[in-house]
Amino acid sequence: YVVISPGSRNAPLIDAFYARFGDHCISIVDERSAGYFALGLARHALSPVVLICTSGTAVLNYGPSLAEAYYQRIPLIAITADRPLELIDQQDNQTIRQNNIFHNILKASYQLPQNNTTHSTLVEARTIINDAIDTSLKASKGPVHINVPLTEPLYDKLPLPSDDLIIQSLSDDEKGFSLPVELRKQLDHAKNILIIHGQDSQTFETLPALRSLSQKNCVVVIAENIANSVGEKIIDSPELLLAHIGKKELIPPDLVIYSGGQIVSGKLKSYIRNLNNIVCWRIGEDEYIIDTFQRSNRVISHHHSEVYKALTQIVSEDNTDLFQRSWLNAGKTASLLRSKIISSVPFSDLKVFHLILNKIPENSILELGNSSVIRYSQFFDSDENLTYYSNRGVSGIDGCLSASAGTAYSSGRLTVSIVGDQSFVYDSNALWNRELPSNLRIIVINNAGGGIFSLIEGPSKKPGYKYFYEAYHPVNIQKLAEAFNLGYFCIENEHQLKTLLPKFCSKNEKPLLMEVKTNPNDNKLSFNCIMGKNPSSDNPE
Repeated sequence: YVVISPGSRNAPLIDAFYARFGDHCISIVDERSAGYFALGLARHALSPVVLICTSGTAVLNYGPSLAEAYYQRIPLIAITADRPLELIDQQDNQTIRQNNIFHNILKASYQLPQNNTTHSTLVEARTIINDAIDTSLKASKGPVHINVPLTEPLYDKLPLPSDDLIIQSLSDDEKGFSLPVELRKQLDHAKNILIIHGQDSQTFETLPALRSLSQKNCVVVIAENIANSVGEKIIDSPELLLAHIGKKELIPPDLVIYSGGQIVSGKLKSYIRNLNNIVCWRIGEDEYIIDTFQRSNRVISHHHSEVYKALTQIVSEDNTDLFQRSWLNAGKTASLLRSKIISSVPFSDLKVFHLILNKIPENSILELGNSSVIRYSQFFDSDENLTYYSNRGVSGIDGCLSASAGTAYSSGRLTVSIVGDQSFVYDSNALWNRELPSNLRIIVINNAGGGIFSLIEGPSKKPGYKYFYEAYHPVNIQKLAEAFNLGYFCIENEHQLKTLLPKFCSKNEKPLLMEVKTNPNDNKLSFNCIMGKNPSSDNPE
């Protein structure tokens, strides 16, 4: 796929890519939204997606999506048109310093020669482009940037590309893997092994090994919903478990193995960081040292699927199950408490998530927005019949909807995007897209502003809370949906939600939006209950 934002300076790029890729070119005007749409495409399609834009501030709008792609390891190739080098810093129109502009959030930056008129400069350009593609696809995938200075005329007919300029990018040969001797020795003595697998959208190689390890008596496996690693004995709601179970009731691990991307649960991070006398291994093809729990003292720079396969052959079957039983029993206790709480609380964000997550059809994709949305989703069991995506690389709210649109376009499957009202309004230009797919379903949890700030300690007691933290908005979401020709549903109570959800999830000729309105005070009461806090529905100052 090639996602193109219109402009004049990038006219030669548009012509060249459209001539080569045709129907695989997608036009999206807003560059920020285009970047996130491309991210959703690449994340699901497992292949690079090209971004093309004009010069100037258009380039800067790629920043958020490239940062997210970098930390989620998604291969985006951003190609930006630039003005001639001699015009930079000369007050020329739409001209900024574009070369290496994203150097802190990319795998690599490149700039093509300005005049590709000789054989040597064509060879140089070919080498640069090939290196950029290879770099984006190497073991630890990620985004790259190619800046292209272009001189006028911009609309002349382009020369045909030469076949000898095409280089086939080859993947690295597969190498055999064996566990380090040091880890083997530790496994011989470890009684309690905790494996934590973070965000991972593609687990078909990893999941069988994780499920096998979770059956070992001395092993506990934790994988949140965005890890897409569901199993009978895999703990998927560590935040809920740790909120309701005292640390003294859990037998602590003596060996921790951590892989994958982001962990959402703050309580899990805190729990591991405060453990004493543990050995912590980080597993993954990381380009830099990752120490999420601030306890990692050993690293295996290899894909986690191979490491876990090797572990299944080494970890003993004969150990006592006291460690595993303490964690699994704690999970069951927390689940029972959750059921009691949900049955007693009023119609609120918590109850809304309970109802929605139980009714999403099988084989759907669930795109979870950031802030309170991803946190609420973590209180509920993962469904092995769903695929979970979320922009948890840098966890911004600015492109959740655009990425969902890209996922829906790429997958063709029912894609349900759940976002808060602030996230929706912030990224409403995601709907400014002629290719917005009819299999996209958008659920907007409208709790009158940034609801996350009423759930965390501190902000609600500040004098400027309503304006500068919660930042409630005057946007009529129904009118916005109608402006972009989306089907619209409005939900204000439990009966309406139960009644309309099946129709909302059924096939339709156009994308649909459901606005679910909840009360901030009821949300705070319910959240405090599920987090094991003293319920309080006092209005914030």
